[in-house]
Amino acid sequence: MASKTIDFKVVGEQKIHCEGCEQRVGNALRRLPGVENVETSHKTQDVRVQVDPAQVSAEQVQAKLDQLGYEAAQQRR
Repeated sequence: MASKTIDFKVVGEQKIHCEGCEQRVGNALRRLPGVENVETSHKTQDVRVQVDPAQVSAEQVQAKLDQLGYEAAQQRR
């Protein structure tokens, strides 16, 4: 099955402030089964996640972001 890219934007009070925050988010998301790649930007508050949709859903990725304290909205492509 082909991988799928899901885009999120951090919209809540808690922002991604620095490269350390980017790494923390990336490391946490990569621990989810089916997450293949994570790109995070503290400048734009974008989180782009490449996943195997057979293993992980957008909702699971969003729940992990919530767990980390980031309120994120899924962006439509």
